[in-house]
Amino acid sequence: MTLATASPHPLTSQRSRWTVALAAGLTLLRDPKRVDQVLVLADIVNVGAYRRLAREMVTTSIWTRHTIDLARLRSLPDGTLGREYVRFLDANELAPEGLTGPPRIEDPVAASVARRLRQTHDVWHVMTGYEPDVRGEILLQAFTFGQVRTPSALLITLFGVLRWMFFYRGLARDVLRAYRRGKRAKALAGMPWEADFATPVDALRERTSLTS
Repeated sequence: MTLATASPHPLTSQRSRWTVALAAGLTLLRDPKRVDQVLVLADIVNVGAYRRLAREMVTTSIWTRHTIDLARLRSLPDGTLGREYVRFLDANELAPEGLTGPPRIEDPVAASVARRLRQTHDVWHVMTGYEPDVRGEILLQAFTFGQVRTPSALLITLFGVLRWMFFYRGLARDVLRAYRRGKRAKALAGMPWEADFATPVDALRERTSLTS
C-alpha cells in the first residue's frame, strides 16, 4: 500500500475540508491503495462518528500510548495474536506505526479514537483474515462500516466496488457479507488488543463472534 504522510494541521474551513474530501475520494477511485487519502477522508468525515464511538467504548485502551515490542511478539507461539500480527507486518513489509500519523482533527476525544483505529488497523486484518490487497482492503472497509458506521468506511467501500467490481468476481456479494459480518461481530474498536497478544487468534475470534 502507498502511504504518504498527511499534514498534521487541522482543516478549519468548512469549504476547504469538503474540497479536500472530494479530492481524496476522486484519488481513491483512481488508486484505492493511497492510504494517505483514506486517512485524509476519514479525518474530515468521521469526526461525529468518532465522538459517538468514544461514548460507546467501554475500555480505556484508546487513551494508552501505543508501543509494540516486536521482539517479544516474535517469541510468542504460532497462532497467538501477537505472533500472527507481527508475521502479518513482516510478510507485508509494514510497521506498527504505519497508520499512526497525527489525525487532522481538532477535537481531542475524536482524535484519540481516530488514532486508536489507525493503530489497530492491521490487527483487524489479522482478526478478520482479509488480506492487505485491493480486494481485502475493500472488504475490511465494509466490515468496518458494519462495526462502527464511520462515513469514510461506507464511501471507500462504495468507491471500491464501483472501481473494482469488474476485476474481482463476486466483489459486491463479498462486500455485503463483510458488512453483515461486521454487524454480527462484537465491537472490536475498544478491545485492549495489547493485553491479548498471547491469546490464540482462534480463541479471540470465538470470543468476538468472528468465526463465521
